[in-house]
Amino acid sequence: MQRHICARNLRRLSSLRSPCLSRRFQSSSSVPVNNSNNDEVLLLQQKQMYDEIRAELKSLSEIPEDEMLPELKKSLGEGELSAKEQLLENELNEFFKSYAQSNKLFENATSAGQSSAAVAAVNTTSKPYPNLIPSTNDKPYTSQELFLRQFRHSMHTAKLGSTISKVYFPHKDIFYPPLPEAITVENLLSAGVHLGQSTSLWRSSTQSYVYGEYKGVHIIDLNQTLSCLKRAAKVVEGVSESGGIILFLGTRKGQKRGLEEAAKKTHGYYVSTRWIPGTLTNSTEISGIWEKQEIDSHDTPTKRELSPNETSKQVKPDLLVVLNPTENRNALLEAIKSRVPTVAIIDTDSEPSLVTYPIPGNDDSLRSVNLLLGVLARAGQRGLQNRLAQNNKN
Repeated sequence: MQRHICARNLRRLSSLRSPCLSRRFQSSSSVPVNNSNNDEVLLLQQKQMYDEIRAELKSLSEIPEDEMLPELKKSLGEGELSAKEQLLENELNEFFKSYAQSNKLFENATSAGQSSAAVAAVNTTSKPYPNLIPSTNDKPYTSQELFLRQFRHSMHTAKLGSTISKVYFPHKDIFYPPLPEAITVENLLSAGVHLGQSTSLWRSSTQSYVYGEYKGVHIIDLNQTLSCLKRAAKVVEGVSESGGIILFLGTRKGQKRGLEEAAKKTHGYYVSTRWIPGTLTNSTEISGIWEKQEIDSHDTPTKRELSPNETSKQVKPDLLVVLNPTENRNALLEAIKSRVPTVAIIDTDSEPSLVTYPIPGNDDSLRSVNLLLGVLARAGQRGLQNRLAQNNKN
């Protein structure tokens, strides 16, 4: 009984919509668009049609699947074949089979499949990216494939075009400065060491360091700078090798980084803020309150308790390196009174007579100052290494 109901419902569902649609199009073609009564009738007919479809679908959903499939196949023409249709089906199968055997289609397909499988196996074992999941031909490239394509492209084209060389990196003058014997006039010129002050600020005592004048600015003789720099580097190296205390002084903005690195290389000290007057000449009030300790030749604290007489003694630096002597004139005067030798960068507006080992150069440019300071620090580092190596031998 349910099978007959199923067939009847399927036939009704297949032919349910045609009368309503025909009525709808007939009425819409014969009635003007602005007629509201006909529109309401069409809406009611459409609603009635949708209700009937829902009812039919609901009744079909209650029928078991095993009973519905035979009726569907029968309605679609997929039922049992007749004797004539079965005979035609067998003849077609035999024809296709004989045609395939005569043309060796199966053998070619088998050999092609085996060769493709072998090639795929070779590619799988030999390809350099075993974890790569390739995309199909009808799909866009994946993110992995795009990265590899860009990588291979850069490998072939990265070396094309111009080569950039001799690029300035500010940190190299601080952390990787050249040796004193490796510094050249070209390095000093590229760092702007030759640029002096304006001619209106010129101090006549620097006449021997001036090469000439250009557009109202004095040009410093770099040959003089190179010889003075190497002499000062020898002094710094000797003081560090002898175990002396080196004090670096620079109070301008941006000099602290270079001062800190120079003090680390030479096991010295640095002052990057304002110079306190009386640091060298008034040790009772200024440096006398600092904590003191004894160190050995390896710069390692001995942890020996100092006597009151040793604690009260003044500790002075063996060498004072000044980066901007014009602003730190008091420090130079105190060093003269305390008999502390000094090394300073002397610009055309500075006084070279206050410095023991002047280095003519540009003290306004941070690049120039870092280069000169780095060369001195490298010399002090080499002297420290020589001292430690000599102590290890002993």
